[in-house]
Amino acid sequence: MEDIIKFRIFLTFPLLGLLIPDLGLFLTGSSALAALPVTHRIIASTLLICIAVLTVGISLYKKKHNIGKTATPVFDL
Repeated sequence: MEDIIKFRIFLTFPLLGLLIPDLGLFLTGSSALAALPVTHRIIASTLLICIAVLTVGISLYKKKHNIGKTATPVFDL
């Protein structure tokens, strides 16, 4: 489980590496959709889909095994 969580975190690094330069296109005011390479769109959408699938899988696993739910409150007032 921890390996899958780490893998999901490491999938965000190339996504950020693609989105930061693309954000510069949007900020310059050029026609960003036309200037954005098709490969950037394909890679970014693939990474987003992988991250979403892993997030759903992790949440279903945690729900199935009741992980992350504590019986006692964290803070006692």
